[in-house]
Amino acid sequence: MGTLVFSTSCLVRRRRIEQTGRPPAPLLTAGLDQLAETIKQRYEAIETLSATVDLEPSILSPSKSEIAEYKDVRGFILFRKSAWIRVIAQYPVVRGTAFDMVSDGATFRLLLPSRNLFLTGLNAIAKPSPRKLENLRPQHLLDALLVRPPDPSTEEAVLENWTDATHASYIVHILGRDSAGRLHLARRLWFDRASLELVRQQVFNGGGDLVTDARYEGWERHGGIMFPALLIISRPQDEYELSIHFLKTGFNEPMGEEKFDLQPPPGVKVQKVGEEEAQPAPRGR
Repeated sequence: MGTLVFSTSCLVRRRRIEQTGRPPAPLLTAGLDQLAETIKQRYEAIETLSATVDLEPSILSPSKSEIAEYKDVRGFILFRKSAWIRVIAQYPVVRGTAFDMVSDGATFRLLLPSRNLFLTGLNAIAKPSPRKLENLRPQHLLDALLVRPPDPSTEEAVLENWTDATHASYIVHILGRDSAGRLHLARRLWFDRASLELVRQQVFNGGGDLVTDARYEGWERHGGIMFPALLIISRPQDEYELSIHFLKTGFNEPMGEEKFDLQPPPGVKVQKVGEEEAQPAPRGR
């Protein structure tokens, strides 16, 4: 590869930027406390959620083989605080189950009928699967669906007023502490200054790597609850992206634990993530 060399005469260029289209919307102002309070109120307003959705998965790698299997499926999402979530996806037309997964916040269960496979394990992914969509965890959706406010007892938050040529945003940087008390970037919350709506949430691990990049569009009011019409979740480390179009939503309806009871059907291979061989589930008598 060649090396690019720039002279000092090339370092500065001036060009006229033509403004096209409608004039920009007036920018709204807010402080850190107001933005944090907005997130807190929306978080506390939702105890349960039931939603009918369209799911559009994408693979962030050269392999495209999995997309044909899960392309544009109809889905159902159930959520109950503090951390229960279930996602059921159905194939188009025939409406057979594409996958069914549930999590209690610490562990998950995933049924893949097309592979006659039932996966269980911890939400944390120790060894990613080469089949990218098997790295999908219900908790990934929950962390994006229900945006937590900064926790003043364990986190610190600072505000950045960020502007480029086309966008103006407030960014709330949320800092956590590791076991040694050192600060690290945990999340970034992006607010569009034209509306003060949340448009993006970035989640980082302790090493500073971006693990979730969630984008929100079409915020709508459902009674006293604000909720987006579209959520796009990108998981760069797991190499997949999932778009969720909300078609119908219901909030704060009674929801028992039986809604989150997912057991392996008789004869399905059961595998704990991290173990090599899958074992068939016992058949009923």
